Amino acid sequence: MKCPVLAIQIGLLAWAHAPALSAAPNIPASVEKSTNEGSDFKGERVVLTHSIVIDSTPEKVFPLLCPVREGEWAEHWVGKPIYSISGVSEENAVFATKHPNEEDTIWFVINYDKNKYINEMLYYMPKGQLVRLYMRVFALEKNKSRIEVQYVRTGLNDRGNQSIITSKSNFIPMMKEWERSLNHYLTTGKMLRSSH
Repeated sequence: MKCPVLAIQIGLLAWAHAPALSAAPNIPASVEKSTNEGSDFKGERVVLTHSIVIDSTPEKVFPLLCPVREGEWAEHWVGKPIYSISGVSEENAVFATKHPNEEDTIWFVINYDKNKYINEMLYYMPKGQLVRLYMRVFALEKNKSRIEVQYVRTGLNDRGNQSIITSKSNFIPMMKEWERSLNHYLTTGKMLRSSH
């Protein structure tokens, strides 16, 4: 496995200049094009924001928003720690996730706040995307929670730019699957399996 240190360094710069998550959920996706002077390649960026409602408290929901623990509730998800004192999400932890016919995706936890229920990560996808993922869990009445999610996806090459289009069209179905899978897991203690 190759560790894309340069990509992570570039990504930290991208993260520092990326827009913050708005308090308003379900903001429509926006696509931005870079205007880098003197560069032969211009990366595209999409910002995707949505919120989902989970039938459990933030104390139970928040720890599951982790590259390792996602494997408890998301079918086919395989995450492993590369550097983590606790073995799960924590500030400055590094993880890898496996995907069919791809090199590992590398994750770096930028901000992990247990008190405010904020988990912010940066990850590098070998197909040519650098992604900033921001998640925050809010308490709702009647033991429910709202998770606000924002992805800032940036293409690093032509393949990455092309995959921006796919990630935009797949975003809402993915969020609905998160909602179904998390609710099923927190209700039954078991992973929601696909029927096929």
